[in-house]
Amino acid sequence: MWQIFQLIFRVSSFWLFVNVVHILLTKILGEKYNFYLSRNGIFVKFVQVQWHTDRFNSGPKQEFVRSHSSKIAVWFTCGAYFGIIIMFSSIIILMYTLIASFTQGAEDSKILTPVVPGVNLPNNQIIPYLLTLLISGIFHEFGHAIAAAREGVSMYGSGLFLFLIYPAAFVDLNTQALKRCDAFQKLRIFCAGVWHNCIMMVAAYILWSALPLLLFFLGFVKEHAVTVTSIEPGSALMNQVTPGTKLYSVNDCIISDKVAWGQCLWKMYSDTLPGHCLDDTLLSQLTSHIDCCEEGVVSPKNLCYQSSQGEDACLPVRQVLELYPCDEDSDCSVGSGCYRPHSKEGHLLQIFHSVADTKALFIGDPAHLYYSISVSDYSSKWFWRNLPNCVELFLIYVVSLSGALAIFNAVPAFYLDGQHMLNACMELIFDRFYFISRETLCFTIQMFSTALVAANIVNAFISVCVMYR
Repeated sequence: MWQIFQLIFRVSSFWLFVNVVHILLTKILGEKYNFYLSRNGIFVKFVQVQWHTDRFNSGPKQEFVRSHSSKIAVWFTCGAYFGIIIMFSSIIILMYTLIASFTQGAEDSKILTPVVPGVNLPNNQIIPYLLTLLISGIFHEFGHAIAAAREGVSMYGSGLFLFLIYPAAFVDLNTQALKRCDAFQKLRIFCAGVWHNCIMMVAAYILWSALPLLLFFLGFVKEHAVTVTSIEPGSALMNQVTPGTKLYSVNDCIISDKVAWGQCLWKMYSDTLPGHCLDDTLLSQLTSHIDCCEEGVVSPKNLCYQSSQGEDACLPVRQVLELYPCDEDSDCSVGSGCYRPHSKEGHLLQIFHSVADTKALFIGDPAHLYYSISVSDYSSKWFWRNLPNCVELFLIYVVSLSGALAIFNAVPAFYLDGQHMLNACMELIFDRFYFISRETLCFTIQMFSTALVAANIVNAFISVCVMYR
């Protein structure tokens, strides 16, 4: 919950700063400042900054449409039929998501999940996520622009805007010309954005599936291990491993790839490390003068161990790990006892790696390792180590964001593409149907869909708040 309050505070502070600066510049520079904003198509609102331009209204776009008119018509006709299918499917998906969240629990019903930067989106992925969201939005609006040009509908302009922390794109179509189009022409235009998002999603998925082959041709090798690509400053393993180090296992869990790396760290929460056999003589020799078993006492090389009788001893970790392993006292020779790690600082992890013969040791929360060390399935001597991760992350975000935008925009709710798609679809199907009845039917479906979208958004954000409270 604290993370959510932090996000609200940061976003509020940012927009307060933007609006204060805007007001000050308006007061100080007056008409000169307002003229500059107006000339460049910049509009500053309460929690939104918008850029509008008419530079793309004609030129290469019009030439492209004239040269490939018939092919573009076929392309967006396919998009129109697909849009009708996904429009009605989106209602079913949202209904299933909402019902399943109450019957199966939030974790089992995650089809659409709100992404909140700094809460369920790591800080180092915020910029890639927002850039991918912007690219998906631009491609969505590009579809509308091309389809409109094909049907003879001109644009007043297009542009970008930032709302809260989310960037997006828009096209401003000539509404009078749009009204003069027949039902199927409207359907082509309104379905174009959703259609382009779905095509973008499929293309990104194909590239993601072929990524190992593409990376192979670039000289990246995939081994039965993961390669460290970067380490966050302050990480507990900062002085034990370096970028380029290969990690083979955590304790007895083999790290074959990035997925296994995460699974192994998660497994550490439930796994119990074996103890080691110590007799009284060895125990007295190894016991440190620093009592690291006391509350608040930390020793960099020692760890608190406990016998089956509950006796504590502060012992050097690396030396103890060389001793005979045990699960209970009967596994040890006569006169020896089985001592297990008993640290209040967290879990003891032994990480086998490629830098040296010694193991890297970590004591703490396994989640810290997961978020402080970036790893890759691939290694290369010539290219930037993090290239596979960056490409893979981008493609995954394109797939998820384009798919989500397609489903969300296709919902026949107010202010979404689906509202106009439904109107055009009903006009096409019920061409001879009494106009008022058709309008009533559309309004009823749109009211229901809007309520469904609102319920899903509220339910999803409640789930996020509960999960990260």
